Amino acid sequence: QSQSGGPLKQWYQRRVRGTEEAFKALNQIYPSDSLPRDMMKNADLTRIINSDEIQRVVRPTKVTKRPALKKNPLKNVSVMVRLNPYAKIAKRAATLALLKRAKARAAAVN
Repeated sequence: QSQSGGPLKQWYQRRVRGTEEAFKALNQIYPSDSLPRDMMKNADLTRIINSDEIQRVVRPTKVTKRPALKKNPLKNVSVMVRLNPYAKIAKRAATLALLKRAKARAAAVN
């Protein structure tokens, strides 16, 4: 340890000296005993913001339109028909052919 009392004591002395100077500066700015008061008397902000006086002059909120979600035509039949009107007929024909083959297979097994 040095003669000045060590680093901890030096740090403490600097802090105390800094706060004394800060209080002196505050006393010069605000010579009376009272510090500055709040500008607002009523802190009920939601009531103030939603009041008619404020809402009359505030701009309306912007409505953002989200882009439509793109649907997969391979999974969604109505989208596929919109892209390809023949898809409805082709799908029906494929379903009928599948039923016909299943019926023929069942007949062949029996």
